[in-house]
Amino acid sequence: MRYRRIVLVIFIVLVAASLLYGLMDRRKVTTSSDKAYQAYLKGEDLVYRLYLREALEQFGLATRLDPNFAMAHARSAWLYKSFNNDSSFEESRARALALLGRVKEKERLVINLGFSRFDQRTTDVERYANELIEKYPGSLEALEYTADKLFKEGNFQEAIVQINKIVEQYPNHAPSYNLLGYAYFYIGEYDKALANIDKYTSLAEDQANPYDSRGELLLFMGRYDDAIAQFRKADRIKPDLHFVIAHIGTAYAAKGMYRDAIGALMKAAELCLNKEAKATIKSEMAICYFESDQPARAMEILQETVDTMPDHLRSHAILGGIYAEIGRMDDALIQLGIAKGLTSGLLALPEYQTNEAVIKSAEFYLAGEISLAKGDYMDAANKFEWVVNKITPPDKLLFSAFLADALIRAEKPDSAIVILTGCLNQNPNSEICLRFLAQAYKETGQKEGQRAILTRYLTVMKDADEGLKKVTQASTSLNQLNKALL
Repeated sequence: MRYRRIVLVIFIVLVAASLLYGLMDRRKVTTSSDKAYQAYLKGEDLVYRLYLREALEQFGLATRLDPNFAMAHARSAWLYKSFNNDSSFEESRARALALLGRVKEKERLVINLGFSRFDQRTTDVERYANELIEKYPGSLEALEYTADKLFKEGNFQEAIVQINKIVEQYPNHAPSYNLLGYAYFYIGEYDKALANIDKYTSLAEDQANPYDSRGELLLFMGRYDDAIAQFRKADRIKPDLHFVIAHIGTAYAAKGMYRDAIGALMKAAELCLNKEAKATIKSEMAICYFESDQPARAMEILQETVDTMPDHLRSHAILGGIYAEIGRMDDALIQLGIAKGLTSGLLALPEYQTNEAVIKSAEFYLAGEISLAKGDYMDAANKFEWVVNKITPPDKLLFSAFLADALIRAEKPDSAIVILTGCLNQNPNSEICLRFLAQAYKETGQKEGQRAILTRYLTVMKDADEGLKKVTQASTSLNQLNKALL
């Protein structure tokens, strides 16, 4: 009897082991713990939602439940890096790499590819990516890598084709619809852009990011109040996401509500854990101070930013632009030298060479502003035009406005009108484009056109901070025109 009982126990153990092995084999990543696997899946879902702090907690839980969980260590490392926690990044990376012998081949490729990208080892990135795509062409990881690469390189048409391959195989993969929305926006197909964001929202109604994405596209299209409503909805779902708060600030700035914009951006900077993103938010704050007629405060913030992060190219360019505009030419030229050095350094890295125009845009902006200050208007126009011809919205619209301003000063207002009219087809409520278009109409003697644009400008800026110089000037000009055209 005892013998039969022992045989029965052994049989149960073997069946349980077989079931456990079958369960492990069905998991997409290697772990011996079901609880660790569930924590990992929660972390992965949180990453897609862009709830990165919470995702890190889940990956950390997964590694505590299974210390040999290589992919969870790798995902933890990548999040630590985004938070600039270098010591924890190195610790988690060491653990992930030490466990590579225990994982399946696809996991090993994904882990090696991820760390190669962080280390900027271009040759290894290409090798691991090519192997992943060759051996697992239909895997989500391979398809996402290819789509992401095309998107970052600005090949939006090809990216759309690749993303559609993802949604054909994984029709409920919500982040792909988000990427499709932006890709369609960048090629000017706004209806398709919003339709894909709507699909994204339908698949992730309980997440903040779909509403933030919709808000961002509406912001780019000049639908500022609608954009703010979407950002507010995102903030209610998941309070204190720094990028949502920053977008609220950007939308306020577009309406001339700089005090509210600065408050939102200040909060966003406090919430942001990534040094570069924080510096970019602070540079946006500086622009708001400058546009609200406080150049000294703008320069102070930018100087603090570059003191903290000396390689923040954007802040150097904006600081130099302000110096040029207020006549501090020597200081502007110093910033231009720094911008050129940083630009050359970035372009020497292979991973940045496909984004040459984006990298060079800061340097060309500052060089153009210096040329404007010197009165060399066509040189400025040529620099701005180079950028316009190589970048995508919404920055393309901004540099188009800079180009138009240079052409107006170069006594070519008709050319400026053509450019600005095209810009307003994308964003009919762009403050800077409306302001420059009114000036172009003035230079060409088109008083009715000038009056119509000034009226539109003041409607856009109806909630602007009281006493803004540019709004006061527009109002005065409109009153004068109304009297002259009676």
